[in-house]
Amino acid sequence: MTPGITKAQDVSGTLSFLSWYTQDWYQPLLDAFLKRYPDVEIDYQNVPAAGGQYGQRLQLLASSGELPDLFYVQPPTTLLAQNGHLADLSHLDVVQALPEGFTALYTHDGSTYAYAPDAWIGGVFYNKALFAENDIVVPETLADLLAAAAVFHEMGIKPISFSADNLVDMVFYGHNTEVLSQDPGFNSRIDTGEVTFTEGYLDAFNTWKTEWVDTGYVSQDMAAITDPQRFDEFAVGEAAMTISGPWAIGGMLETNPELDLGIFSYVGTTADREYTIGAVNVGLAISSQAQNPAAAEAFLNFLGSEEGLGIYQSITGNFLGVEGIDYDVHPVMEPMRAVGASGNFAFPPVFWTNLGTLFPMFVKGSQEILLGVLTPEELVAELDAKQAELMEGGG
Repeated sequence: MTPGITKAQDVSGTLSFLSWYTQDWYQPLLDAFLKRYPDVEIDYQNVPAAGGQYGQRLQLLASSGELPDLFYVQPPTTLLAQNGHLADLSHLDVVQALPEGFTALYTHDGSTYAYAPDAWIGGVFYNKALFAENDIVVPETLADLLAAAAVFHEMGIKPISFSADNLVDMVFYGHNTEVLSQDPGFNSRIDTGEVTFTEGYLDAFNTWKTEWVDTGYVSQDMAAITDPQRFDEFAVGEAAMTISGPWAIGGMLETNPELDLGIFSYVGTTADREYTIGAVNVGLAISSQAQNPAAAEAFLNFLGSEEGLGIYQSITGNFLGVEGIDYDVHPVMEPMRAVGASGNFAFPPVFWTNLGTLFPMFVKGSQEILLGVLTPEELVAELDAKQAELMEGGG
């Protein structure tokens, strides 16, 4: 028997399941589970994520004490865990098999409360032809990246293209490589007041301003550019690089089918600080008051088996955090497979309980720094003040 798989004769009854994935989309995984556990009946309920419908339904069920056995949660799980709604999954082999980068997002006070084995991974898309024509190799350090940017800037080509809303990605670039590569749990401690935005982000904002904004590599017109515009200018060769995730590939190749597209991970001041952008997918949690905890654990154990992970990845198309499983991603994304398995990636805002307030401040602040109306020091001070205010008011 595969390690972690519960014996079929020990599992029966109805398993209630709340998901924002449609049942048709999810059915291959359900069928495979039921083939192994024929005495289980699944009550599968789908609530769409659009318009916050799923989150509202989950909150209603939690407040009324009617959570299903198994359900999807978004990070962070802090409030649900603090309020006693989630079962501790730390003891499960499938949870222990994941790297820290996958479990950290769903860990609170030392315990892990959801299982998320897959993640989207992004990085720096680059025009391979432009790089080759100018004898530029894929950067291994920030110094290499800046040297490449200088070449393209001198040629009149934008070194890197951003939209107004993703200017802050370059700040996350610096934060990920210089802070998270050394301390992956940093952002989880912002909510507790153990660390501050000044400690974790001031250097990244200053580096972005001095090395990218002040040099003109990131130009003020980007404060008014939309995502489609920046992807188009990159696709047609007006920019040498841009930062995004796998969802952007189709549109860029549609704009320019001849684009020789490549991607590389975020690189830091030294080669060992590689830590790119990305986020662990939504995770499956078990209710602390589950009516059928045996079936719920059996489902998570099956999902974490080689068979279950293979089916799940074919559904999501994401990278897996478990080694030894064969799966396919878009050919352009192949260079990111290793970093996906390592867990060395993050999209920091998903760790903040108050991301709905703080992330817009990051976006607006990066635009204002680019336009010269705000300094990095002023922005991080505002962020720390707002976080302290939210903590004092209970969020």
